[in-house]
Amino acid sequence: MIGDCGITMQNINGVIRPEIGYHIAKRYQRQGFATEAARACRDWIFEHTPFGRVFSYMKKDNTPPSAVAQAIGMQKVGEYTDDEGEETAVYAVSREL
Repeated sequence: MIGDCGITMQNINGVIRPEIGYHIAKRYQRQGFATEAARACRDWIFEHTPFGRVFSYMKKDNTPPSAVAQAIGMQKVGEYTDDEGEETAVYAVSREL
């Protein structure tokens, strides 16, 4: 197994939202696996759930996951400080109508 990717309901700045999360083992990073998996999750969510918008969140200065979020069509929609004092960036993409 090289990692995981999927949808979970997450507390994002005090609101429970559908979130695509992804974790890839270090030796397999930067090969497009996270983007491919996150794109497949995004498509599945919009085909099989009523969610009109899906989110991803990460530490503000963590560039690789931000790049994955942008590669699957997400745009930065906000920032907040989490419970551990970490600056967190929030990305989202909406279902195409």
